[in-house]
Amino acid sequence: MRIRTHKSKRLSALAGVAGFFLAVACLSAAESANAPQKKSLDNGLPVIYQKDTASGVTVLTFLIRGGQKAEPNGMDGLSYMTTRLSVEIPDQNKVQDLMVKATRYSLTSKGDYSLIQLECLSESLEDTLKIFAGIMMDPLFSGLRINFVKENMAHLQNIQSDDSVNVGRLAQLDAIFGKTGYGRSIFGTEESLKKIKGKDIENFYKQQFRANRMACAVISDLDSEKVLALLQKYLSKFPSGEIAPASYAPVQAGSAATPKEIFIEKKTKQCLVSMAFSLPATSAKAFVLNYLLENLLGKGPGSRLWGLRSEEKLAYNVNAQVTQMKDAGILEAYLETDATKTGAASEALKKVLADLYEKGLGEEELQTAIVSTKAQFLRLNETKDKRASTFVIFEGLGLGYDFFAKFSQDLEAVTLADLNAHIKNILAPEKASLVVVGPKK
Repeated sequence: MRIRTHKSKRLSALAGVAGFFLAVACLSAAESANAPQKKSLDNGLPVIYQKDTASGVTVLTFLIRGGQKAEPNGMDGLSYMTTRLSVEIPDQNKVQDLMVKATRYSLTSKGDYSLIQLECLSESLEDTLKIFAGIMMDPLFSGLRINFVKENMAHLQNIQSDDSVNVGRLAQLDAIFGKTGYGRSIFGTEESLKKIKGKDIENFYKQQFRANRMACAVISDLDSEKVLALLQKYLSKFPSGEIAPASYAPVQAGSAATPKEIFIEKKTKQCLVSMAFSLPATSAKAFVLNYLLENLLGKGPGSRLWGLRSEEKLAYNVNAQVTQMKDAGILEAYLETDATKTGAASEALKKVLADLYEKGLGEEELQTAIVSTKAQFLRLNETKDKRASTFVIFEGLGLGYDFFAKFSQDLEAVTLADLNAHIKNILAPEKASLVVVGPKK
């Protein structure tokens, strides 16, 4: 198999992002003029505020520390379940009222935290806060509600199992982290959902939903004084102080189980081939290097994996993805291909990764990757909802919200020696975990 030079492909990728930088120049200037600022409510709840007048919409994102890592053993899904129940709207009238006001919300749970995001018309901010703050500070953990959420989570488990990429990712997390909080599905398992009772949810809620274990990011066209006054009015009753959490399985930073080759049978004509590597604990430098390596490997035309799709015709989809948690993480490089091409595609994927590990990359490829990575970061954080989430996620990872402004500078400071050393540390073939999801041979 022939792997062509990456010079021309990466140069064309550079040309593609040049127009994007022109488009975001005004946005970047506006953001620097309205830099985020951090305040605290009277109960100690940190609030990150940024003014953005691009639209008359306000976005609030709440971070609740704990996440899957804080789930007691055998109670997979407890973090997501508790978070879901904490914003379950109690009556249909309130649901209709929020719909009329164009208010929407979403939530998720991750390895180290959960997120709740509210988005509303700025003119409806007080009404939205009044409803959701009242629910979040006094949620109803009734048997009927718990059973409803469990049924919904079982449905989400089925959706996950239908997607080969999700199946592969969960298998990789389990292979690298085992049964710790980082190695489980946020929706739990059939067995774990049966085990979770109302008192478990109440205890988890009391441990995690506390002002000193939360953070809130607000991006709005409203002035900071008005926004902070409303947050103080409706969120200052969250209790402060620590409550000892239940015991949970510790996560060893950057640890990996014995490298495995895992085959998961799935009745489909396509096949997923995934290789994953463990990552160390989060730091500013490690985060930037991981983000850069993800882009270099599998983000669009010009990436190292792209040739397997465009030239070798061994895949119809290629990608690389970093899942970064506070204590560790994983880097996945994967492709989706015809089942008949699984063997050749698997060997080609291994070869691309081995080639990068053995030879590293040159200065020109590094500079091109830095430009395209910066463009990707700006693009992903252009909207209010994405940016608000990134602010609090950086808080949850221990990087601080202000790392958002430092990211580009830290990215441009990466040297060839830095990235090649990182590649040597991460992509050693003997550390790889291989997962194949597809039909039986």
